[in-house]
Amino acid sequence: MLKKTYNPKLAQAVWWNLLLLTIGGALYATCLQCLSPQHSFLAGGVMGMALLANFVTDILPVSIWYLVFSIPLYLIGWFFVSRRFLLYSLYGTMATTVFGLLLNRAGYVVPVENELYAAVLGGVLLGAGGGIMLRSLGSGGGIDIISVILRNRWNISIGQFSLFVNLVIFSLGLTMGYELDKVLASVIMIFINARMVDYVLGMFNNRKLVLIISERGEEVSEAIMVSERFGVTLLRGKGAYSGLDKDILLTVTNNMALRHLENLVFTVDPKALFIVENTFNVAGGQFRRG
Repeated sequence: MLKKTYNPKLAQAVWWNLLLLTIGGALYATCLQCLSPQHSFLAGGVMGMALLANFVTDILPVSIWYLVFSIPLYLIGWFFVSRRFLLYSLYGTMATTVFGLLLNRAGYVVPVENELYAAVLGGVLLGAGGGIMLRSLGSGGGIDIISVILRNRWNISIGQFSLFVNLVIFSLGLTMGYELDKVLASVIMIFINARMVDYVLGMFNNRKLVLIISERGEEVSEAIMVSERFGVTLLRGKGAYSGLDKDILLTVTNNMALRHLENLVFTVDPKALFIVENTFNVAGGQFRRG
């Protein structure tokens, strides 16, 4: 019998999703309000598009351009993802804005003077914040909405798409007169941001694939199902050299439980062969999708 490794009710709970969006919004706002402006980094995503539009036309203020670019994205999210996703994303945007206003009023500045260090820290903050928000049923808004659609339909990495869009924005900014040093530092920041988003999204699905070859496979599998939270698939095999029948057990676990599983297997069968492989993503069955 398979036992679940996550709580589906928790993943669907409103308070849990709001908590993820709140934490992610706080990290996002810390970078956008307390780090990037002090080093004049060029913003990415919708904010970067708004800054460029204001720089070229000077017809509307940046905040109005941001609204102009955001409205079509939210409409796309409404029709192509879900209304629940859109509402959560609106909350994510609002949480980021509120934290930004609070930090601005407090006058807090991240005390990092070196531009390279600031770009690295900014990328970590943006990527961690964005990844945490995307682990919820919503997002931080902006191009994250398009990123989710592309991931769901064509399995395009969210971090890669964000990196591509931001590189286009920064290239345009460079041709429009932005300082080369600032643009390069901004590229470093959004590259780390992209990698961090993918890491945060994948870290919860990172598992260990374990193969156990034993002559006492049924006893081992029963011991695992009694003491562990994950299931086991039992395959039948045969030794090519010895010609003896073998049981091959396949299971998926995590780093925390791996050592205990190894001790359990060798307690039941000291002659067993214990093989461990890293697997980046496991989805479906008793494991959460997405």
